[in-house]
Amino acid sequence: MSSSDSVTVAVDALGGDGGVARNLEGCRQALQSDGQLRVLVAGPEDECRAVARQWPDSLVERLHVVAVDQALPADAGAAYALRRGRESSMAMALHALVDSTADAAVSSGSTAALMVLARQVLGMLPGIDRPALMAAVPTGQGATWMLDLGANIQVDAERLCQFARLGHVALRALNGRPPRTALLNIGSEPGKGPDAIREAGRALAEDPNIDYHGFIEADQVFMGGAELVVCDGFAGNVLLKSAEGAVRLMFAELKTRFAGSLCGLMARPKLKRLHDSLHPSRHNGAPLLGVRGTVIKSHGGASAEGLAHAIALAGLEARRGLGAAMESQLWAED
Repeated sequence: MSSSDSVTVAVDALGGDGGVARNLEGCRQALQSDGQLRVLVAGPEDECRAVARQWPDSLVERLHVVAVDQALPADAGAAYALRRGRESSMAMALHALVDSTADAAVSSGSTAALMVLARQVLGMLPGIDRPALMAAVPTGQGATWMLDLGANIQVDAERLCQFARLGHVALRALNGRPPRTALLNIGSEPGKGPDAIREAGRALAEDPNIDYHGFIEADQVFMGGAELVVCDGFAGNVLLKSAEGAVRLMFAELKTRFAGSLCGLMARPKLKRLHDSLHPSRHNGAPLLGVRGTVIKSHGGASAEGLAHAIALAGLEARRGLGAAMESQLWAED
């Protein structure tokens, strides 16, 4: 499937903080940016169509609505999702992959619910116990991908090695080459860090399939010290959200200090370009790796622009055949 091929992305219209209105606006922006994109939304039919009536016909004709009224709470846990979420908008978006009515799925709903429902509906790839969330963060060298970002809080060395393998196969499929891989740690020396990280480091150093470059500290992540950074979900989530907060603080300070000054006026175009390149919405969308299918987790509080970016990422991964590539390569390396 080439970058110009038509692709369909299923979107959970009831997931996230913004409800149907924000999710549909994200769909509209994604459709407007990609003329070969089709969107299947799982949500209340009347409400979805009422929003879409304000769109141009060229966009409406590429929107399909699957009627479903049940939403999962933002804090839904795994057990709740299994008991009460099988007919939810999130589950219906995932079932679109099984039915082959969509090539990828996107949800802004509960991470725990998405992980457990994706495992149940789609199944797992060979040799992988649990899915992991991977996302790109901006760096001095372009972007660095990190996993896990919150799906797995406490992990052992074997799970960290699985994450490295997932990220390696995914980025090789997307970029055509194996990524420089590192383990997030409190120091770069071999003896630093918890037992699980040191054990995983020894195992990855002996893995001929992984381009392993040792430990990496948090500050070096944003200098582009590795193309893939592997960590547990707790550390990854804290690092990602700390970075987002630091970016917001930096631009708030710049706005305050340059307000009303000639220097600020002259620098405004460059500062805006910098702001746009670093803003979290430009990097929203975390692939849920390890399940059989292309699933993207969007931040629950993402703006419509952020959701549109997540949908675009889903379309990109589907066009590049990421799901099939990961399954075949994991079987080959298993």
